[in-house]
Amino acid sequence: MSSRFPQLFKPFRLGQLELKNRIVMPPMVTNYGSEDGFVTEKLKHYYAARARGGVGLIIVEATCVESREGKGLMRQLLIDDDRFVPGLRDLVDAVKQKGAKIAIQLHHAGSEGKQSLTGIQPVAPSPIPKPGNEMPRELTTEEVNELVLSFATAAQRAQSAGFDGVEIHGAHGYLIAQFLSSFFNERRDFYGGEIEGRARFLTEIIKTTRELVGKEYPVWCRMNGREFGPEAGLTAEEAQQVARMAQYVGADAIHVSVFAYGVSAHTAPPMAQPHGNLVRFAETVKRAVTVPVITVGRIDPEIAEKVIREERADLIAIGRALIVDPELPNKAAPGKLHEIRPCIGCQTCLDSLNVGQGLMRCVVNPTVGREDESVIHRADTPKKVMIIGGGPAGMEAARVSALRGHDVSLYERGQRLGGQLLLASTPPHKESLETFTDYQRSQLSELGIRVEMGQEVGAAFIEDAKPDVVILAIGVKPFIPQIPGIDRSNVITADDVLADKAAVGDRAAVIGAELVGCETAEFLADKGKGVTLMRRGEEVATKVNPRSREHLLARLSAKGVTLLTGVRYQEITDQGVIITTQKGRTHTVEADTIVLAAGSLTDSELYESIEGKVPEIYRIGDCVEPRDIMSAVTEGYFTALKV
Repeated sequence: MSSRFPQLFKPFRLGQLELKNRIVMPPMVTNYGSEDGFVTEKLKHYYAARARGGVGLIIVEATCVESREGKGLMRQLLIDDDRFVPGLRDLVDAVKQKGAKIAIQLHHAGSEGKQSLTGIQPVAPSPIPKPGNEMPRELTTEEVNELVLSFATAAQRAQSAGFDGVEIHGAHGYLIAQFLSSFFNERRDFYGGEIEGRARFLTEIIKTTRELVGKEYPVWCRMNGREFGPEAGLTAEEAQQVARMAQYVGADAIHVSVFAYGVSAHTAPPMAQPHGNLVRFAETVKRAVTVPVITVGRIDPEIAEKVIREERADLIAIGRALIVDPELPNKAAPGKLHEIRPCIGCQTCLDSLNVGQGLMRCVVNPTVGREDESVIHRADTPKKVMIIGGGPAGMEAARVSALRGHDVSLYERGQRLGGQLLLASTPPHKESLETFTDYQRSQLSELGIRVEMGQEVGAAFIEDAKPDVVILAIGVKPFIPQIPGIDRSNVITADDVLADKAAVGDRAAVIGAELVGCETAEFLADKGKGVTLMRRGEEVATKVNPRSREHLLARLSAKGVTLLTGVRYQEITDQGVIITTQKGRTHTVEADTIVLAAGSLTDSELYESIEGKVPEIYRIGDCVEPRDIMSAVTEGYFTALKV
């Protein structure tokens, strides 16, 4: 048992299931299944890594119980036919071999289903579409009864595959949650009306599942502790009633989350929201039941210990932090919190499901979904590795190179390690980025890597050092647009503002409205400045993930930042910026200070000066082209694997 976290690492009994600690990995969609719903090798490696990391219980991601109408994602796991059982059994074996218990979440998308996936109109309690979704078809009473059996037989399959329990997904706006919601359920049969009727679908699923799997097999449900949004939904009081009814018909535990229709940030709180912000909803439910309650929502080991000690919840679901660092439990148990790679709350793991191949990715852990191909092995021949640049790319390359046994030196021209993250962590609500920089710094120290600060490195310096390998991670420089008056004394860069290197007048005009421009505008607004944010394009913050963008734009509006899009810059003067609007009107945006946030340029001078003069040379991160943190960390990691 952990001396620092005695409650968190105390064994716990969930129904008949014995857990070695109270840490639960909640279900989180990865899209690592096959397109026809089978378990893949990638999926097994992903979950096995988290099991090896010391978690007590893993709940496998939402698995569809009826794929004809209930499938929500292209690569969603399926469990609506016996042919899926062998693959699921292999997944169970992979997890249990690493020491964790494993359950599976049973799911039906309801109106969240997509006709583009199934070829069939989505179904729901009532023909009421969710915002942005297509119109669903109302289920008949007979179809509802059939779906009850679909959930129960899926649980039977899970049991036969060797899962230690099943979680019935009644949260996050999917079919069961739609039945529970007073807004989306307008039925006039036994499955609608007051909360007893709206909860009947869930309670019959639990009851029928219990009949098929037996009294001893662990069965529980996930539900919203409350629903938010413009529409009426499940209240906190109704959630207590639902939890009591679920316990009465046989649920062994209640897993409490929250949801908001049309407001996406509640389910997985972004970096702008405080840690442990959802615990209060689990606490409310816990007062209504006697079975264990699971809580979730950006909970670190210290918060977890306090929550359990204060009896606000019984089990702690740690989700995104286990994506970032599968070894979190093993590191937390002896109190080695400084060794835990921190989750920054950026939500890329969620938004990556909807871009490209739709596979889960992580900004600060490049091995996610690549666990089998990213193992760090000792190098056959240790080399003298010289890394230029102390940003996230350079520090990750240094860390991995050192772990492989190379002789590593890192050189940074500034006085602090962190690179662009030092500036990125300055705006409001971005403080969590600093935690990743702190982690990287501590790793360099832990591994004994030589770090030279304030060191400007040129071609002659490198040639004198005679390295076997040079890794360039020297970052970027601001792009200066060609606008008449751009060289005036009232023009500064966003980097200057965030680094506190330049004074800003009472009125500021920010040129450029991607993430840096938006965050600089918010930073200045918080200092009481009047801010106008401008860009040539039609939209702002287009490269920001939807959940974070939603919060960012709401904050800019609330803080009085004026947004001007589709403008053409004519000239910068002492009075401000002369612009022409889309309608052809030319006028001056009055400002004391003009802040440039128009992008960045790579600096290739050093690379060109040493190319061909060292045995191996690599460029990573912004040194290749201006990109994001994920590209920087990923290139740092996998470049070091090649050295």
